Amino acid sequence: MSNLPRVQRAYDRLLMAMLAVSALLFLVPQFFFVRQSFYESLGMGVTGDKLTIVTYVAILTDRFYLDAFGRTLVLSAAATAIGLSVALPTAYCLARMNSRVVRRLIVLLLISSFVSIVVKVLGLTLLLGSSGPVPAILRFLTAGVWSASLLHNATAVVIGLVQYTLPLLVMLLFGVIQNIPRSLEDAALVHGASDWRLARRVLLPLALPGTLTAGLISFNMNMGAFTSAVLLGGGNVLTVPVLIQRKIVQELDYPSAAALSVLLTLLVALINLLTLVARPSGMQSAKSESAP
Repeated sequence: MSNLPRVQRAYDRLLMAMLAVSALLFLVPQFFFVRQSFYESLGMGVTGDKLTIVTYVAILTDRFYLDAFGRTLVLSAAATAIGLSVALPTAYCLARMNSRVVRRLIVLLLISSFVSIVVKVLGLTLLLGSSGPVPAILRFLTAGVWSASLLHNATAVVIGLVQYTLPLLVMLLFGVIQNIPRSLEDAALVHGASDWRLARRVLLPLALPGTLTAGLISFNMNMGAFTSAVLLGGGNVLTVPVLIQRKIVQELDYPSAAALSVLLTLLVALINLLTLVARPSGMQSAKSESAP
């Protein structure tokens, strides 16, 4: 027993050391990464040696880049909204099912989360391609009228983003719904509440904090997603991650790529902060609405 405090102190020192190493591994690359954005590109991978904001000025005053940021924001928000609308009822059904099948379904969801995004996107390409089953079904249902392409456009990118984040959303919301006592639903039904009123006045207010957190996680992942945009967009949907890849690989413009990355990170952080700041008033109104 006398050695226990010494072991505890050694364990705490080890944890602090690991934390310091992790912080260095994160902060040191970020420092050089951010500093790179303040140099001027001289072409062919050559950068100037003086710190300047000319790269940021060029990006923030160019309509092409501003449109790319707006496009990335809209596609990410649309994919997040669609993902939440699908994941929330799915998570509710899984959380309220009293069956061993639920465990197997959760395991399948967990496994699907670890499948490479490239494999998922290639599967979508086969499904949405002109000779795939989805366009064939649409042509059959519309008597041959359907002729629009489901690939290489914004619709395909949104579908890819939803597929990318949907398993994680279901897993997160599954835990949220499980923490809501079923007795509250039974009490509402006993007092004559309809299913819609039950969802609006009981379930949704209680699930709002967890749903908002899950939505932010999904949104953040969508904003930085590259594979879905480049493969399903076919070069026609220029999101910010796609532009960053082009700046690095094709143009060797490292300062511009770094500046775009910094601006994208700041935009995502700003949206998260604004959402968190606005959350207490929204949650308070939801709680007051659900109160008897």
